[in-house]
Amino acid sequence: MVPKVARPTIPRADVEVDVDLESHLDDGAYLWGTLLTLRDGRPLEDEGYRPFVTWSRLPDADEGRAFAEFWRWLTGIRDRAAGQGRSFRAYCYSRAAENGWLLLGGRFGPEGTLAVVKGVPGVAEVRRFISSPLWVDVHEAVATQFVSTSGLGLKVVAPVAGFTWRDPEAGGEASLGWYRDAQAARGVERDAGRERILAYNEDDVRATRAVREWITRFG
Repeated sequence: MVPKVARPTIPRADVEVDVDLESHLDDGAYLWGTLLTLRDGRPLEDEGYRPFVTWSRLPDADEGRAFAEFWRWLTGIRDRAAGQGRSFRAYCYSRAAENGWLLLGGRFGPEGTLAVVKGVPGVAEVRRFISSPLWVDVHEAVATQFVSTSGLGLKVVAPVAGFTWRDPEAGGEASLGWYRDAQAARGVERDAGRERILAYNEDDVRATRAVREWITRFG
């Protein structure tokens, strides 16, 4: 990883949320993982990882319920920060994936084609958020300020920033298999499969934060 600008930068805020989703092919997004960081040290809500998940077999309206809970929490954090005069930003590693599923969440909203789920935002509300400066694409910040001979994916960049995934098999393709196995399993094996997915998702949002902090230190 070699910088191509003198001082790499990325927008930061008093209140920061890293976001990573897990989906199964085109069936739906079953998990929205979040990581809350309070950089100014002032109280707001407990920092740390929060998953918003459905384990129902997709496609299923419970996907809408999980999305609604995620959206309500995320926008609640944003609005509470603003009410306290604090800056806020949310981050994903690549908005191409997150934006697509954020907009597809509208399938369960008032303009959607599926059963309406209470709390799912309209598409216009989602578009306003993802087109605002509050939603930051970390991959874009990396790609515009660094070059690499090994690619610029999260699994490449985060180790340079000092981050290590707990699962040696961590990866998007592997997680598809874990999800299918967890769906098919019962009892202890099912629970273990779900915990593996949650741990992987948590590591992804922590890796995203590690890259942001590395860029800040680099600059």
